[in-house]
Order: sequence, then structure tokens, then C-alpha cells
Amino acid sequence: MSDKTAAELAAEVSMLMQLDRTRHHVSTQVDMAALANIPAHIAQVFEAANAVQGELSPAQLYALVNKRISEMQAQVYLMRLELESRNPHDPASIYEDPMVIAAYGARNEALGAREKSFSFGPEILADGWYPMETSEDVCHRWMRPGEMSVACVPHLGNFAQQIVIEGYVMKAAQMEGLSVQAVGQSADIEITEQGNIARFRATLDLMPEHVRAANYLPVEFRVVDFVTPNDVDTRLLGANIHSFVCRPAPADTDANAEPAA
Repeated sequence: MSDKTAAELAAEVSMLMQLDRTRHHVSTQVDMAALANIPAHIAQVFEAANAVQGELSPAQLYALVNKRISEMQAQVYLMRLELESRNPHDPASIYEDPMVIAAYGARNEALGAREKSFSFGPEILADGWYPMETSEDVCHRWMRPGEMSVACVPHLGNFAQQIVIEGYVMKAAQMEGLSVQAVGQSADIEITEQGNIARFRATLDLMPEHVRAANYLPVEFRVVDFVTPNDVDTRLLGANIHSFVCRPAPADTDANAEPAA
């Protein structure tokens, strides 16, 4: 028996064992009432969720119904604005419309002010890197030899913010030739730990005009020296990147300063 045949048999056995474990626990009967009229079924689900609990006076009942209808109208209005204003080539441009900004109001501000953090997983579009590796549920990637390596980071939106990138190099001497840039801005690189390896933190301070062109920010990494870690792993490695954090710019930074008159 070949390895391929054995693998196929193992997959079939695994599926049968899973089906046996769920027997008498998961119903296989089709709900014809739901399939016969899907809109009615969804309406029933919402009706049950919105059911009024307890006795209400006519005025209280009217206030509750009016509130829920108003919420629904607001959501429909926002969807209409999005459909009429969205540019398929640049979805972020919708937030340049004053009507959309006013409609979303505090919701936009709350979403933008929320810090986002990523490891170097599939959500980071990349070029010039070795394949993704995982260590203790953290995704990371090594720079491979070339002019530069690029990582496209999903930023917070069209306002002042910081992107903090953490990683390390195999040899401390590599730090002298390391640079991190985005939209013409050079990151401030700080060595956070220096021993057998050198760990660093690179901070990019960005103004609104730096991030208004797209939803992703292309970050460029350059290293002069690439090293081979050992006799087993003979790859030429630059920097290893494992963390991206996007956060609103601190209130006392120049990025949030009032423009000169």
C-alpha cells in the first residue's frame, strides 16, 4: 500500500469516527419550514428576539417601537450612503464625504481610536520574505535577500497614527544596515535587547495625508547584511518581523499638532 493510499484511508476513517461521535447529538432532519420561506423564517427569529417582556403602557410601547424603527431607518440610510458613495477601487474614500462622516459620527471615531495588533500572518500582504513560520501561535517571517522586503499593513484610517513594528536580527552588526520606511517616512528604530540576537522596535509616525491613499500601508524593510544561522538552516536571513501594532498618535506628538495659521 502506497503512502498516498494510506493517507486517503486514514482521512475516510477519521471522517467516519467524527460522524459516529455526533450520532444522536446533531439532528440531520431538514427544517422544511425554514427552507420554504426564508424571509419569513428570518423575520420570526427577529420577532422572537425583539419580543416585549412584561406589561407596557401604550406610551412606553410606542416609544419602544419608534426607537427600533428609527434604528432600522438609520441603518438603511447608512447602507444607501455607502452604496452611492463607495469607490470599488478605493473603499476608504467613502470617509471623505462629509455626509457619511456625519452619519457615522462617533462610530467612526471609536473604531479609529481602537488599537489594532497583528502578527505576521496572512492579513499582512507581503513580498520579499521567506514563507510564514509559527512559534507559540505567533506568526513571523524572515526577510530574504533582495533590494527590499515589503509588508502591507492594514492601518486605522485617515488620521494621525503610529505603527510600531517589532522583530530581531541574528547578529547585532546587522542593525547598522537596517532601515524601515513608509511613504517617504523613516521609522525610529530602537534596540530593545542585545545579546546573541538583537531585538528592535521600529516606530512610524504618520500624518493623515500619509494614509489616505489606500487601506493598506506599504512598509519597506532594507538590510545590508544577510547571515546564515547554522549548518542546518543555510538560508540567508535578514530581519525577522513578528509584530505590527497600529495605534492613534499620542496627543502630544507633532502629528496631532494644530496646523499653523
